[in-house]
Amino acid sequence: MKKLATVLFAVIVSSGAALAQSKTVEEFHNKYKDDRDAKVVNLNGRLFDLFSSIASWDESDEEAQAIARIAANIKSMQILSIPLYKSGFSDEDIAKMRKDLSKEKYEELMTVRDGSDKIYFMTQGDEKTIRNMLVLIQEEEEFAVFNINGVLDTKDLSYLAKNHDKWH
Repeated sequence: MKKLATVLFAVIVSSGAALAQSKTVEEFHNKYKDDRDAKVVNLNGRLFDLFSSIASWDESDEEAQAIARIAANIKSMQILSIPLYKSGFSDEDIAKMRKDLSKEKYEELMTVRDGSDKIYFMTQGDEKTIRNMLVLIQEEEEFAVFNINGVLDTKDLSYLAKNHDKWH
């Protein structure tokens, strides 16, 4: 399941999913970020600016230009993963988090289930832009939240989705 989650997340990052901080995610992050058993990754916008700069070198490559525009609009990314058995965070807490995110106008874009493991992709936005995308990964022993801050144009995402078969 972790391989599936990693692949799906890589697709999202490479296709430019973007998010902003929700109150629900902020509360979760603040509660668990300093937990001894938590895994925390914070990437700032400079890294994505670097990706954008590298991708934009080939002005004749439409795909590279789309990736550059997407990367340029990602301001930061945070990942927080906690062990369920040590943290006390339960299936009910995950269900409540999803419900609270729905109240914040998040929409479930996609759900993936593999046995008892689940991945929820939740976004805010409209037909032209995607904002505030969250990826919640629920495994038997671990729960993770991926939060990417930024705003993206769906035209770039559509272009990459349409041409993904050309990737090597």
